[in-house]
Amino acid sequence: MKLPVDDTTLTSWAALLGLSEEQTTDVLHEIEKTLRTWYDRRPTAQHHLTFEEATADTDPDELARMFLTSGLRATGDHDTACAVEVRLIFFHHQAMSHTD
Repeated sequence: MKLPVDDTTLTSWAALLGLSEEQTTDVLHEIEKTLRTWYDRRPTAQHHLTFEEATADTDPDELARMFLTSGLRATGDHDTACAVEVRLIFFHHQAMSHTD
């Protein structure tokens, strides 16, 4: 899977979280698994796209959030991963409320 960030960025994220090489690989597989689950349920209008085409424009910020939460779980910090996800959901809700 081609990610919308370069290897230096991925290495920096992994170093920030203190991930081993194996943990980083596991995190990237978890992200791909999540995206493939979305792909299997993608909107009808996107059924003509391959997985690579459908995920090519994945927002780098969204990927960073996925890497952060998956990375925290890989290090065993499930409570912080959950707290980050709750904050992201709240922030997204707030942002959507302001667009109305």
